[in-house]
Amino acid sequence: GYNKFAAESFMDEVAHAKRMDPLALRLELTREHPRAQGVLKAVAKMARWSKPRRGRALGLAFSDYHGTFSAGVAEVSVNRRTGKIKVHNYWLAVDPGIVIQPVNVHAQAESAVVYGLSAALLEELTFKDGAIEQRNFNDYPVLRMADIPGIHTHIVESGAEPSGMGEIGVVCVAPAIANAVFRLTGKRIRALPMSPQRVKKLFA
Repeated sequence: GYNKFAAESFMDEVAHAKRMDPLALRLELTREHPRAQGVLKAVAKMARWSKPRRGRALGLAFSDYHGTFSAGVAEVSVNRRTGKIKVHNYWLAVDPGIVIQPVNVHAQAESAVVYGLSAALLEELTFKDGAIEQRNFNDYPVLRMADIPGIHTHIVESGAEPSGMGEIGVVCVAPAIANAVFRLTGKRIRALPMSPQRVKKLFA
């Protein structure tokens, strides 16, 4: 996950430097890979990528791992005073090859998004005098039900041999959020988690 956070955030920086739409750049780079194109086009259609959002922005990320392809789009807003990032919707398209149990694939994808959101926005261990400071859930925050966005998943049928879901739904979450924050504010987040304290420093 941390590798894709770096790679997909950098991909957005490349698109910005080239003055290209982030989706258009990824489609150009994957033009010889139909399964990659399939998930990118599917998630863009699901999220209505080109539609402007008032006070919100969309961010995109792509991943492939062990023969499974995924693309995610996060819709976010940012409270500059508190530093809190709110994810309103998250769309995920996956192509794990031939799907044997589609209900389980959707369940795996949705739960992976929740896990990815919690890791991207909240979860952090800190150390003092060589020991971890966090002892339990009272000082190690995880995502609460009230902060879970609308999660929308789609299976892209390619007919490829089955490959599996594993962690593929997690890895696009953090870079998609960070890329959306940049699109909305012009500020680039390069460290995780994207906690309110860290985000507030961007606007100091």
